[in-house]
Amino acid sequence: MPTPRENHDLAQCFGCGTDNPHGLHMHLEPGTDGVRARIPTSAGWVSWRGVTHGGLIATVMDEAMGWALAYQGFTGLTARLSVRYLRPAAPGATLCVHAWVTRARHGVAQASAEVSDAGGSRLATADGLLRIVEDVAAVAPRPGDVTRPSS
Repeated sequence: MPTPRENHDLAQCFGCGTDNPHGLHMHLEPGTDGVRARIPTSAGWVSWRGVTHGGLIATVMDEAMGWALAYQGFTGLTARLSVRYLRPAAPGATLCVHAWVTRARHGVAQASAEVSDAGGSRLATADGLLRIVEDVAAVAPRPGDVTRPSS
């Protein structure tokens, strides 16, 4: 069975990939209470004037929840993500993300995350459901695969 690191594209991942020129380059640090990271935002993350795009905030929490599970030895694919936005994040601000696993068994994990600004004010929270898989290659689409809607 591949390990989470063997299942992951550590170079090209949009969230944490070291070589992805368009990625977030998140560096998640494991701890006894999950994982944490500090992510500097950029002016290119804007949605409405003066507001960081909420989809990127959700992506940061999704990536962190996946790594919180990976540091427990499991590979998880997000099945459901519920985000609650509390306050807008300013472009150019540093985001602080914290994620942790609340339950992992029977092929499913539950995780939570929160994003705060550098001053500690919570900006968003998330709850996720992750499907635990042994080998991502066994469930990932292959090049040329076409998914057609069922009739």
